[in-house]
Order: sequence, then C-alpha cells, then structure tokens
Amino acid sequence: MNYEQLIEELREEMLQLVNTKCDALLQMYRSGEMHTDKRDTIRESSLITVSPAELKGKRPLAVQFAPGEWIETPTWRKVAQRILQTCNEQPDIHERFMEMCGKVAGRWRTILGSSPEEMDVPIKVDEELYFEGKFDTEAMLNMLEKKVLEPAGVDYSSIKIRYMGKGQEAAKSLEQDVLEQEGQEQHAPVQTM
Repeated sequence: MNYEQLIEELREEMLQLVNTKCDALLQMYRSGEMHTDKRDTIRESSLITVSPAELKGKRPLAVQFAPGEWIETPTWRKVAQRILQTCNEQPDIHERFMEMCGKVAGRWRTILGSSPEEMDVPIKVDEELYFEGKFDTEAMLNMLEKKVLEPAGVDYSSIKIRYMGKGQEAAKSLEQDVLEQEGQEQHAPVQTM
C-alpha cells in the first residue's frame, strides 16, 4: 500500500469535510437559519481511513466505489452487502471469497459461508456466498475489513461511505412539531374564566 497516496487522500477528504461544513454554515447564515446541530452534517469518509468505532451511531446514506456514482445504502447491512457484491464481481476476488467460505469464523458463528442456515442474519452476496450480519456497526465493519476484505486481498482504499448522525430526522421532526404547536397556539381560541 502506498502510504503517501493514502495520506494525500486523507488530506483531500479532510479538506472536503471542512469545505462542506463551511459551505453549510454560510448557507445557514445567509438564509437566517442559525442552528448548527452536528447531527445534521452529512459526511463522507474513505472506508480505509475511518474507524468503524467512529461510524457507530451514524446512519449510512450511500457507498461510492472509486470516483463514480453514489449507491444508496440506507443501513449498515446494505453497506456491507453492496461492498461485498461489488468486490465479488471481480472474478479473482470471487474465487478467493469462495475459497474462504466456511473458513472465516467469529467467536460463535461463521462470518463468510455458503449457506444462510449457518448464520443468524445472513446477508446474501451471491449464490452460495453469505456474510453474517448480526453485529453492531463497529463489529460488522471490523469483520468485513479484517476477516474478509483484507484476507481476500481486496484494495478497499477507494471505497467511500456517506453518512450522517442518526438524530437528524428526529431533530427535524421535533423542530417541525414545535413549529406546528406554535402555529396551533396562535390560532387557538382564548379561553376566559
């Protein structure tokens, strides 16, 4: 792995994050909206540079392979499935995955197997190729990277994930409820005693 290239990619990713955040703050200032809830921030990170622990509690939006289009992935299981399916499309990686079937195990169950019966929450990658999905975000991404992608020789440095804090929808919903309540209070008849 070329560490200089990885560091430059990380620099580019960090600059993009700073620019995105500053653009959002400027837009909020210009529109008069001044809340800066961190949960509203949409972020993009390279799979190889972001810690799976950092993604815990975040909501995935999409995955990108090399410079290309973003593919919607609304759950972390869908992220894992899409990454494995895309890698599996390469014949040499497919062959390695098939050789690894039944040989990749966690503490209590098979991580990469040929049958869904071997797993609690099987994620279908291909015919006779399944990945165990019964993990929290951090554990699943660690299993994906350390037990499957790296042993199979997959270079996942160009895979990016777009995500946001899970609280965004709740915060926007709460904000909308408050606005609606304020509107109802203004139109409600005044009761006198």
